[in-house]
Amino acid sequence: MKYLKEQQNDYKTLSDLVKALEANEITDFFIDDNNIIGETYIAEAVLLFTYALNTLDMIPDNQAREKHVLMGDYYFSEFYFALSQGGHMDIVYDMVTISKDLASKKSDIYANTRMIDEHELKYLLFAPLFYLIDNGYVSSTLYQVIDKYYKSLDKTALTYITNIKGED
Repeated sequence: MKYLKEQQNDYKTLSDLVKALEANEITDFFIDDNNIIGETYIAEAVLLFTYALNTLDMIPDNQAREKHVLMGDYYFSEFYFALSQGGHMDIVYDMVTISKDLASKKSDIYANTRMIDEHELKYLLFAPLFYLIDNGYVSSTLYQVIDKYYKSLDKTALTYITNIKGED
């Protein structure tokens, strides 16, 4: 069986992909190398993972639904590829564990129309980034960056906050 030669991506590195994300306080933090303590690609991969989770939590309009899901899948695949190539399956496993916990909590909030406080919502949105801080991959100043970003975030666009289903 023949396999196609690996195609070159449209970007050169994960850093280029991070720079192509929506510009905000968090992406600016990751673009500044002074904020990264560990391997840059690990921090960038986990940022993409976080971005994918949060993208899929947003309610897309009907015309963008397929693109919305594909975009999330793309960021997940880049996360997985980067960490597997770097031999960091332990981090992949940690992110899967975090993701399962987040999915359970979000489902409970949605199913029970439960109100949540700011602390819990920040955890739901940024748990993978907190992992980076807690494990020494990035500067703890990311906490302040997240606080600033959180204040400007439109929380009403989150499916588990508004408790609405997408149209069929």
